[in-house]
Amino acid sequence: MPITELNHFLLVAKDLERTKDFYCRVLGMEVDDERPDFGFPGYWLKANGETCVHLASQQPNQIRDKFLLKKHPKGTTGSGAVDHIAFLAKDPREVRSRIQSNKVEMHFRSFPDAKPPLFQIFLKDPDDVTIELNFLGERIDEREWQGGGAASAMSLKKDAGKKTKIAQH
Repeated sequence: MPITELNHFLLVAKDLERTKDFYCRVLGMEVDDERPDFGFPGYWLKANGETCVHLASQQPNQIRDKFLLKKHPKGTTGSGAVDHIAFLAKDPREVRSRIQSNKVEMHFRSFPDAKPPLFQIFLKDPDDVTIELNFLGERIDEREWQGGGAASAMSLKKDAGKKTKIAQH
């Protein structure tokens, strides 16, 4: 297949500074100073040294609208349906602490029987975009993580008959 990897995605933010601050403060991304001057406000953000998030303001701007091929007329967002954006992450305890300290609601999901085991944290950005953080190889009992900002926790485990069971905590 000719597609080799995801390069970036663009979020059109209601409040550009608030959205940039969320991704930097809560998710630990950094502003990429190499963003060219496109003639409209925006940011490029890096995770693990790689630029992967582009931000543009929702405020109407002729240059932006032409640059984005009028996908966002009159400052509205969206060129299609996206349910969530997922990132691979490390150190779930540090990430949880960062999210808690910023008073952002989060949900947890654990797949201890997956190969490799998987632990997930879900949260929303200021523009109501769901962010999924995947921690591969992590066996975490999500019941230990209840409270402290967790709105819910669940796990999927196989019973003795190899049927998948959902446990809400």
